[in-house]
Amino acid sequence: MRARRAFHPLLLEPSYWRDRLQTLGEAPLGVIWTPRPDLSGRGKEVMEFRIRSHDGEKLWGLFARPAWHSAPWHALVRSVGPSERPSIDARLVHSGMAEFVFQEPAGRRLADRVVDVMQACRLAMETEGIDRVEVETPSTENPTGPRPECSDELLIADQLLTHRILPPK
Repeated sequence: MRARRAFHPLLLEPSYWRDRLQTLGEAPLGVIWTPRPDLSGRGKEVMEFRIRSHDGEKLWGLFARPAWHSAPWHALVRSVGPSERPSIDARLVHSGMAEFVFQEPAGRRLADRVVDVMQACRLAMETEGIDRVEVETPSTENPTGPRPECSDELLIADQLLTHRILPPK
């Protein structure tokens, strides 16, 4: 696995993540979808989602898809910090992609943040109409350009998806 900087060896060890991600399949996602007409319009449909992480922490975010383009959609998953509010990248959605953006709870360890990202990826994979899921990283090409800073959890999650170490369905 490639990495942008040195990590503890276990953070890129596939068997370490397989064991952690196995627990994701033990409980249903329990997703709650809420339509967000205040954020929809101008060619996009937006819904708020709420799910539980592997350890019971509440995760919430936004899902957007193009209103003018029928499925299947390629989906991009990204997270924002605990002090930021999730917001939809309208240019990304208008280009024909779906987006899942969630707020990371404060005070989470790196390993838990990685599993949170993978839980959001699991939600994306189980959402009707999504055919492919990707995590936003500096190498992700999207219409708005890469974020200048990318968190370690997104880089690790990208590697897990690249190497098909996926959360169970």
